[in-house]
Amino acid sequence: MSSPSSQAMPGSKKFRHAILKSLVLGLRKSGAASRGMGFLERRSAIRRAADTALATARGAEPRWSRSLAAELSQDRRRPGRESALSSSDCNPTIRMVCKRISRRRFRARPKSKATAKSSAGVIARVMVRKRARALREIVPGGRGMDECTLLGETLDYAVSLKAQVEAMQLLLRTLQAPKNPMLKHSSE
Repeated sequence: MSSPSSQAMPGSKKFRHAILKSLVLGLRKSGAASRGMGFLERRSAIRRAADTALATARGAEPRWSRSLAAELSQDRRRPGRESALSSSDCNPTIRMVCKRISRRRFRARPKSKATAKSSAGVIARVMVRKRARALREIVPGGRGMDECTLLGETLDYAVSLKAQVEAMQLLLRTLQAPKNPMLKHSSE
C-alpha cells in the first residue's frame, strides 16, 4: 500500500511539500548542520538526504525511484562511501557525451531524394541511439529500460528533479530570511 505522499503528482504543491518534509528529516538525521562535519561529508550527506527525499516523495511507482532507493540502501551498508549518484552526477564522460551529441553535425550530402530519405532515417536512428545511451547513464535504473520506457521515466524524473530544486530553494530562502522582529520582541 502506498503512502499518501507518493500519490501526489510530481510538480504539485503537495509533492514539493512531501519532498521538503522528508528532506528536513533527512538533514536532521544525517547531522548535516554539525560543525564537526567536513565539506565533502556535508555535501554527501545533503545529496543523500535530497535523493532519499525525492525517492520517498515519489513512491515506488516509477522505476527510477525504486532504482534510486536501491542505490541509496546499498550505500548505507558501506559507510564512508559517496553515493553512487554523486559519483555519476559529476562524471565528465557523461557531460562530454551529451555535448558531443548536441553539437554533432552531419555533413554528408546525398545525391538523390531517395538516397536522402534513407540516409536521413539512418542518421536519425543513430542519433536516437546515442541520446538514449546518454539518458541511460543519467536516469537512475535507465540501463535496463527500452527507449519508450526510458523516455517516460526521464520525463517523470526531470519533473521530479524540478520539484526537488524548488523545495530546496524554498528551504534555503526560509533559512536565509531575516528573523521577524515581532517574534523576537514577543519572546522576551
